Amino acid sequence: MRRIPIWLLLCLSGPHLLHAQMYDPFMKTAKPKSASVNGLLPPPPMMTAVPAVPPTVVTAIMNNKAFINGAWYRVGDRVNNQEVAYIQNNFVGLKEGNRLSMISVSSPRHVLGIKDTP
Repeated sequence: MRRIPIWLLLCLSGPHLLHAQMYDPFMKTAKPKSASVNGLLPPPPMMTAVPAVPPTVVTAIMNNKAFINGAWYRVGDRVNNQEVAYIQNNFVGLKEGNRLSMISVSSPRHVLGIKDTP
């Protein structure tokens, strides 16, 4: 009678001794749990609308004040949750957190007419 080597028995019974499971490529996976009877998943939650912030329009700059969105502002005032950091001749610097935005005066003004006075 032929004896089976001990190392062969240990190799064959190793996973059973260690309580390990071997991967079975033919085993079917569990189906995901569905919330409805027909097997369809519920729709994702709707996104809420982000409130629209009106654009910041600089209309005029005069005497260290800027006419922004229909009102006059100085350095340090707040416009649309932004702080007026500085006012130059042609643009205004607005600071929000670490972001600094430079907004120039609106498009060039058109001259409507020139009249000479006597």
